[in-house]
Amino acid sequence: MKLALEPEERELRDEVREFLAEHCPDPAELPHDLDERMAYLRRWQARCYQAGYVGRAWPAEFGGAGRPTVEQIVVDQEMASAGAPERVAIVGLDVLGPAILAFGTDEQRSRYVAPILSADELWSQGFSEPEAGSDLASLRTVAVETDDGYVINGMKTWVSWGQFSRWCGVLARTDPDVPKHKGISLLIVDVDSPGVEMRPMEQITGHAEFCELFLDDVLVPKENMLGRPGQGWEIAMHVVAHERGTAALPRQVTLRTWLDRLVADAADLQRDGAPVLAGEGAQAALAGALIQIEVLRHHATRTMSPFLNGGAVGPESSGVKLLMAQAEQTLGMTALEVLGDAAAGEFWHERYLYSRAASIYGGAQQIQRGIIADRVLSLPKE
Repeated sequence: MKLALEPEERELRDEVREFLAEHCPDPAELPHDLDERMAYLRRWQARCYQAGYVGRAWPAEFGGAGRPTVEQIVVDQEMASAGAPERVAIVGLDVLGPAILAFGTDEQRSRYVAPILSADELWSQGFSEPEAGSDLASLRTVAVETDDGYVINGMKTWVSWGQFSRWCGVLARTDPDVPKHKGISLLIVDVDSPGVEMRPMEQITGHAEFCELFLDDVLVPKENMLGRPGQGWEIAMHVVAHERGTAALPRQVTLRTWLDRLVADAADLQRDGAPVLAGEGAQAALAGALIQIEVLRHHATRTMSPFLNGGAVGPESSGVKLLMAQAEQTLGMTALEVLGDAAAGEFWHERYLYSRAASIYGGAQQIQRGIIADRVLSLPKE
């Protein structure tokens, strides 16, 4: 595990800081209207891509920069530290893009990768279903092979930003006669195809971040299958490992930035005639949140070390996922506890509400504990 930056990495860090000092938008500029916000974020990602800060470790022949993976992490952490807007193509960048690079044909990589990096085309992920969330292999969406391709029927839920996506990576059962993990394939679905319907779902935060996806006799060309028929489960495990593991390092920086904001928000508050930050309860709560973030930072760095040295993101990423959820939820609860409901404001209420979903998205906590027990600790099943 290496925490210190090499000289070349420090040069990159300073370069990114200069870029952000000149170009990083003020968070107050981010539009509230969702359509306007997404358009704004696409422009921001395009600017970052042109500057060489998106897809830095992706192959140069497909639109990336071909640099070491650690350089992208340096960039991401600086972006998070500066409070820069999120990358709007997050599903493509962190979930399906790596799967296309690992399992796709050269034709697929040439077609799909560069538009992900530039945010010209957004992606969504059609994995979970109403009856197949944590037990993903129980999915009921089916894809039947025909002379023209595959005809898909089924329903997906929790499709992040589906209403803005151009493509959706859909897991479907292509062979019902083999064990359930063996008969699943991943198909690249054109969201503009006949028979595709995206229904946005408004969350408790007030944002319609997720969609339900309905697929009614949707024809998908055979060349839009990612990997081999029946390889969907392997691809899905590759996808969720990246989703759970690689996001943690920039996320812990974001959480630390939010913690600093929380301390600043509480600095001038008085309660019962005394400064809030002078209270032992507030100090203990803030210290607890800081400890959670630091534990996440060190564990995420240790877990990512093999990946940065050319290996794969392994089952240890489930531990990172648990710690990331715990740190985010602890910070949200601490904000309401320290500031109080009236003083917390929209920002902290939204952070708290959104943090509750961290127990589920990317894999439920119970599933992560099962993976750790089985694949990391090799505990007996009975």
